[in-house]
Amino acid sequence: MSGLGNPENRPEPAGNDREAQFAEVYAAHFRPLVTFCRRQLGPNGDAEALAQEAFLRAWASWDRYAPARPFWPWVSTIARRLCIDQARRQRRAAARPTPPVDDVPAPEPDEAVIALDEYAWARAALAALRPHQQRVLHLREVDGWSYDDIATHEGVSVESVRGALKRSRQALRAAYTRLSDWNPVVIVAVAVRGLIRRVSDRAQRTHMAVLVSGMGDRTANAIAVAVVVGLGATGGGGLSARPPLPAAAATAPSPTGERAAAAVPVTSTPTTAGRVGEAAHPAGTAAPRVSHPSAPTPADNGLRLPGQGGDTPEGSGFVSFTPSPNYANDHEVYASGAATRGCLLGSCPTLFHSTDGGTTWARVWSLDFGGGTVMLPPAYPADHRVFEIDDHALRMATDGGHVFRPLTPLGGHAAMSPGFSSVDRQILVGAMPGWIWHDGTSLVTPFNLAPEPASVALSFAYSPTYVSDQKLVVAGTALGPLSQSLVSRCTGSTCTPATPLAGSAGTPSLLASKSYASSGLAYAWQSARFYRSVNGGASFAPVVLPANGNVQSVAEDEGGSLYVALLSVLPNGTSSGGVFVSHDAGRSWSRIGAGTALERGATAVMPLPDGRLLVAPYAPDGGGLLCSGDGGNSFAPRCSVNGSAGVMPEQMRAALGSGR
Repeated sequence: MSGLGNPENRPEPAGNDREAQFAEVYAAHFRPLVTFCRRQLGPNGDAEALAQEAFLRAWASWDRYAPARPFWPWVSTIARRLCIDQARRQRRAAARPTPPVDDVPAPEPDEAVIALDEYAWARAALAALRPHQQRVLHLREVDGWSYDDIATHEGVSVESVRGALKRSRQALRAAYTRLSDWNPVVIVAVAVRGLIRRVSDRAQRTHMAVLVSGMGDRTANAIAVAVVVGLGATGGGGLSARPPLPAAAATAPSPTGERAAAAVPVTSTPTTAGRVGEAAHPAGTAAPRVSHPSAPTPADNGLRLPGQGGDTPEGSGFVSFTPSPNYANDHEVYASGAATRGCLLGSCPTLFHSTDGGTTWARVWSLDFGGGTVMLPPAYPADHRVFEIDDHALRMATDGGHVFRPLTPLGGHAAMSPGFSSVDRQILVGAMPGWIWHDGTSLVTPFNLAPEPASVALSFAYSPTYVSDQKLVVAGTALGPLSQSLVSRCTGSTCTPATPLAGSAGTPSLLASKSYASSGLAYAWQSARFYRSVNGGASFAPVVLPANGNVQSVAEDEGGSLYVALLSVLPNGTSSGGVFVSHDAGRSWSRIGAGTALERGATAVMPLPDGRLLVAPYAPDGGGLLCSGDGGNSFAPRCSVNGSAGVMPEQMRAALGSGR
């Protein structure tokens, strides 16, 4: 998280990595450009907003930028012109009467670009549907046919038509969400500019997108706009349940018409009675307290789709297990990953839920789950929301996991504050340049530290006693050809100088020990390298791993024992690794599950508060999960009622043999 040095003399990034290259020059030049704009504008101008605007326009023309050219003269010229334009607008505004409050501002060029992206996603989502789904949507949304007319035309019942339309809309929205979750233009727009002013009238925005696109396909235009954006005049039933547009594209002006600089409000629209709705509030106004009433996890009545994997954990590969913070009373655990068996798309995100400590599991069917790591509020299940973080977004579900709504257009590493349910209601998200999602207001603001990190991605580990000590470990990557891993210890927003992890490149993962407040123990890992800190994360020393393989998962039990899951897969498909435990902070290790499928590698490990151990063995077609109730001496596909390993069927015992 050190400075950049001289980015003009950097080598061309491998693979022409546009985003990394742009992030590098942004980190080096943004603050100087703010100073430059402040000199140009004087005391009455918004220098930071103009600097962000200049970078956004530079990104729009990035394909024409030659890396050998100096970047500063180019971006400062763009900024100078923007400053001149703003000064002219201010002079004109001072000379004319105040416009009516209901006037719609003209779209800016970058707004047209993003609106066009929204429109392109809608067309692509429509094209991904099956022919009969496109047909019924056309008849209903474009031609305005009644349910009776469609039923007669299709030769089916009215109820069948209602069901077909519901499934078609759900599939379209899910496809749109997947396409819009990760888009470099929108992500850079948010990261560089903060809150982009949007055209408040939805119809004008949509018409603008159609005109800019120049596409004349009336069917695709009308269906994509009516169902995804929500302009259907013929009803269509359930349009209010559509997923929100990507955060950068869904933002609207505040009631005063001003931009909320460097904040991205995201609105989640409730779709069922009693669901929590998150709304953005202008800076400086009090946000109403969000109520999260106590409610049991609803029954698994989500939509089941063929080709999305099975009802049982077998055939899925898991990346994380998340026990409830109230596990002693509710015994709930979530398992997340991806199905490989029974998945027509090659890999389908899956979420499983247990209410009896892993004895039984139920598939939580969701169209919008990304297969990332589940996070639960400290007050769960009184606060019954379920959060998920993956490479693309932070998401939240309020219905037991059936519908996840994106809260940020950015993903990566994330950490929920230990005080999330009380005094510190925030989640950190590590994508460029580091963000905070604020509960209650749903604002996404930059994560400010001193010294400021220059990494394109961050990771975090909260002290378990963060509410009182304000300690946080932050990791990132030094920009440049070496991409060296860096770690700092922070108190509040003030951090120690970033120190490198010897031999490691890329942003590492972090874990603060349960004894962090007294021992200073923290761990960092990246690929096949593992590190330990005994001074709260100010510095780290290498730890020798017990076997070859990349670190997939690290966890600590209530007694301080450390567990690690390792996996190495060779080009010929042979795999190795396993699960290991250390009772002395990584100084010595013992293998768990010798002679079982775990010797072929593992992708996740989690000790539950009651002493049971959940692990995910690796297999190319999905290794499922295993449970041990005796410290890893024996394993079974499910935990037993009394907490020990269940009785293993003979056929399963054979399948778990020693790697054959």
